[in-house]
Amino acid sequence: MGYIRLEQDSDGIIDFIFDQPGKNVNTMGVDYQEAMIAAVAEVKEKIAAGGIAGVYIKSGKPKQFFAGGDIKDMLQMDLNVDTTEKARMYQGLMDTKQPLRDLELLGVPVAVGINGPAMGGGFEIALSCHYRVALNNVVMGLPEAQIGLMPGAGGTVRLTRMLGMQAALPLIAQGKKLSSAKALEKGLVNELADNEDDMAAKAKAWIKANPEAKQPWDTDGYQIPGGLPDDAANQGFIFFGPAATMGQTKNLMPAQNAIYSCVVDSARVDFDTAQKIEGRYMLSLLLDQTARNMMTTFFLQMEALNRGASRPEGIERTQFSKIGILGAGQMGAGIATMAAQKGMQVVLKDINQDNANKGKDYAAKGYAKNKRVSDAQAEEYLSRIHATDNYADLADCEIIIEAVFEDRGVKAAVTKDTEAVIAESAIFASNTSALPISELAEASSRSANFIGMHFFSPAEKMPLIEIICGKDTSDQALAKAFDLAQQLGKMPIVVNDAPGFFTSRTIGTTVSQGAEMVTEGINPILIESAARDNGSPVGPLAAIDEISQETAYKNGQQAKADTIAQGKDWQDNATAQLIDRMVNEFGRKGKVYGAGYYEYPEGKKKHIWPGLKDAYAPNGFTEIPYQDIKDRLWFCQSLEAVRCMEEGVLRSVGDGNIGSIMGIGFPAQTGGVLQAINAYGLAEFVARAQELAKRYGPVFEPPQLLLDRAKSGELFA
Repeated sequence: MGYIRLEQDSDGIIDFIFDQPGKNVNTMGVDYQEAMIAAVAEVKEKIAAGGIAGVYIKSGKPKQFFAGGDIKDMLQMDLNVDTTEKARMYQGLMDTKQPLRDLELLGVPVAVGINGPAMGGGFEIALSCHYRVALNNVVMGLPEAQIGLMPGAGGTVRLTRMLGMQAALPLIAQGKKLSSAKALEKGLVNELADNEDDMAAKAKAWIKANPEAKQPWDTDGYQIPGGLPDDAANQGFIFFGPAATMGQTKNLMPAQNAIYSCVVDSARVDFDTAQKIEGRYMLSLLLDQTARNMMTTFFLQMEALNRGASRPEGIERTQFSKIGILGAGQMGAGIATMAAQKGMQVVLKDINQDNANKGKDYAAKGYAKNKRVSDAQAEEYLSRIHATDNYADLADCEIIIEAVFEDRGVKAAVTKDTEAVIAESAIFASNTSALPISELAEASSRSANFIGMHFFSPAEKMPLIEIICGKDTSDQALAKAFDLAQQLGKMPIVVNDAPGFFTSRTIGTTVSQGAEMVTEGINPILIESAARDNGSPVGPLAAIDEISQETAYKNGQQAKADTIAQGKDWQDNATAQLIDRMVNEFGRKGKVYGAGYYEYPEGKKKHIWPGLKDAYAPNGFTEIPYQDIKDRLWFCQSLEAVRCMEEGVLRSVGDGNIGSIMGIGFPAQTGGVLQAINAYGLAEFVARAQELAKRYGPVFEPPQLLLDRAKSGELFA
């Protein structure tokens, strides 16, 4: 069976059916290209022979239309190619576009039935049809920008001509996914249908009623909606848009620049010339390292994690109906908010009823602020949350998430009290950001069912959960924690136990570097700017303000006590000394207290506290190369990630890359902490790290695993 089947009905309408052999979803790879050229040529022959009323394009896959380009094929491309090879690659892109252009110009009406997700290349196929019918509740869009690319099979050109430059740009540059209802509202879908038979009937009825159908841009007198680039109404968009785009991306995302330029440039010329412009911009991105980074991480590695690459095999999936949460503070209340929204019954337990009620109130306020949640839905969600101060109410919960203070004693006490009432089979998951799970499990009478689930604040919004396996954690407990994370709509990564695990340990290095540079007398404004110029959402000083210096101080004191208890020496480093002064001498405990590294004037923009200069640079700031500041802030994280791999804390490269971006804000364009090393070049990264180590200390010394891989050339994959 071939990729494309052609079946003609009694009305002379050809069913043009995509059904890629051996795959659950159709993709736009080499086999698609060959099949598409042959199928369109055969359709042309049938039309020339007469009796063809139109073409109805559909998928042979149940509930799946078309996924888009084959990323694995793209990743096989060599980035370092000569002019001849670039010309060949460009021609390949143009060859991919041509069959879709041929569809538009067949001379008979072409309709498409979208029976499932139509993303990327799949949506580009749909846009090349004269009429689009979609099932209710399917999603579609052009998400290529999210992996460093742009629509390259005519999608940028067609969407611009359908909507106009200003309306098309955000859909393309942000890679927005649209529901079928939203696509209908925007004019990207013409009709909705309840089922596939209804969809086919509507599409074919339209074909029969519109024998002379053409695309708008192939019709005499057509004009791009919203006007051309030189029109007065578009001058602000043309002149200020590029600067705004580069400001938003720090000029670190080539795809957004290329998309903006292509939208504008393609609007200046005829359709076929616009196709050539799109092809050139697309090729520039395919040969860009940023796209390689993002395709590797956000497509291949994320797809693997979503499929359960980190989940134990052979264990039946669990669908949770009732969970318990210990601690109704912001974290516990945030977890309750999303769990109830996902259909689970939630027992929210705190030390007293007032505290528990406050946690439920937090959920109520969250639903009220969420424009996507109606009053009726909010009432339904809240009815699933039972606020209580009684342990007995936890008895029939399938899993318990402990979200109390980061204090071993408190955690041990609630563990014992909870296990006294819950079933033997119930899982106990501690939400801790740094305390070793194996040590916390010592308070448990069933350590095989004890696991760590590190949520990020605010829990209802942050997309990642770091699952931590203690030394006794069973595969069954891991599988259940993984299933719960996915049921909550989160991305789970799985790591092994150690102080700080992976995310806290890794982000801790850049927070420490920020603090150390303050004590060295480096201008804190430059420190924060360097982080943002790297692509981080915030600088290390702002990050610790959000966490709070007081929390960092308490964590440091706990680490100090643990080290001394083990009979080891402890020496406060520059970071610990700075945090001590911030908390105990300056009284600047963090943002929640209104004073930290930053001042937080009411109703005004925050700014760096001038007292830092008085305390650490009274005679003027220390000058070091700006590139050194930038590199210190991210090299330390990548090096720590390698140490985590070396020690067995990180189980996979994908967990490290995804976890670093989605959990701790590592620059997305790098592909994550380990992919960043690949992109930099292993040998080059080692040489630069050794240079930084000579200047700024042993934290930058490359671990043996990195030295070995640099020598062998083995990438982190």
